[in-house]
Amino acid sequence: MRMMIDMPEFACGDDTLERAFHLALGAFAINTRRISSGLVTEPRACLLAGLDYPSPWTRDAAVNVYFAAALLDPCLARNTLLSVLEARGGEAVIGGQYWDRIIWALGAERLWKTTGDASFARLAYDAIRRTMDVCLREEYDPSDGLFRGPAVYGDGVSAYPVRYRNTSLSSSILRWSAEHPDLRVPVGGGIPMKALSTNCVYEHAFRVLARLAEALGEDPACFSAQADKIKEAVNCVFWNPDTGLYDYLAGECDAQESLGLAFAVLFGIADKDRARSVFDHAHLTDHGVPCVWPPFPPYNASGYGRHCGTVWPHIQGFWALAALRAGRGDLFSREISALAGHAVRDGQFAEIYHPEDGRIYGGIQEGGGEYLEWRSCAWQTWSATALLAMVFYGVFGLDEEGTPGQAFLPENAAFGTLTGLDVRGRELRLTVGKR
Repeated sequence: MRMMIDMPEFACGDDTLERAFHLALGAFAINTRRISSGLVTEPRACLLAGLDYPSPWTRDAAVNVYFAAALLDPCLARNTLLSVLEARGGEAVIGGQYWDRIIWALGAERLWKTTGDASFARLAYDAIRRTMDVCLREEYDPSDGLFRGPAVYGDGVSAYPVRYRNTSLSSSILRWSAEHPDLRVPVGGGIPMKALSTNCVYEHAFRVLARLAEALGEDPACFSAQADKIKEAVNCVFWNPDTGLYDYLAGECDAQESLGLAFAVLFGIADKDRARSVFDHAHLTDHGVPCVWPPFPPYNASGYGRHCGTVWPHIQGFWALAALRAGRGDLFSREISALAGHAVRDGQFAEIYHPEDGRIYGGIQEGGGEYLEWRSCAWQTWSATALLAMVFYGVFGLDEEGTPGQAFLPENAAFGTLTGLDVRGRELRLTVGKR
């Protein structure tokens, strides 16, 4: 029988942040379930997206491994990533929503670098490469060097301008192509939009392929060249000097997509001047960075859209780490404090929060043929692992292999200690500042 891992201990002199850290570990534990899915053919421990999810989601699996699972429990992380792979013709490919499945590469690289597992590197390389071949055929537009498809995590229509509403009042962006046959692209998923976050993920996934290829003794040049093309295209097509930000949808919408902006900085797509501009010009709410700003109609008539204007903690996590990379420790402190405060107040990490008052709030979106306020799911794993990532990779500056780098104490922390985190057979005992 598999034993529960030893969880690390964290202290910093800030009671709220310490309690939030342990609540996050609790969410990690309760969302670990024995399932069989994908390439996990017999029930094994996997990390699910939250308390309300019976099966794994590709993007959540990747983000949770990237944020925390690779460090906390590599075996669990590996099972989780395998659970969203599919066997087609005897070969592994990434499953999940077509535009977003390539995000699996983020989690896969984090696990490989944390463990150094050569056999997993081979499996990951083959699965990403095969999946990318399909994406190139079906979603890549050589005319501008970008990939079509909705935004990362944006499976609901409230993430998009009015053009992308469904006449049936369905909430799913996947319905759009069927309901707009005259506007759909004739290949792939058919949705013509090109989103900032998705193209940043593609750029990074090609970098991952290049690094894996080199480690496996294969030629990385073609993957690096493709990544360079996408980086150039993102900076050429999405950058908007008038707003000082990257646009959300290429040629269609100059709204602020916070996850895409964070990715552009974290993945090195934005140079120092553009990264500085992003954090100087982005809109922030009282309770965290909004997923998309401003909120789109008609949702803004009665609140905030489920996917526009609201605060999603996993986006806070990426945003905070990107801000720290750009030298904005003040913004890192702001996000970690907001997320920790919400979690301790509620005794759990929720899926979404209201931007004005910080309450748990699912946002407005179509459902059942009408507009209604959706539920914010409970004990959402990537909300919790976002907090853990801020502590591991922000406060203590850990890299993928558990080596401490430049640490940063957020505003209310007097010091930082982390013990009991085992990486590659060695227990980390880290201290930042003084007691």
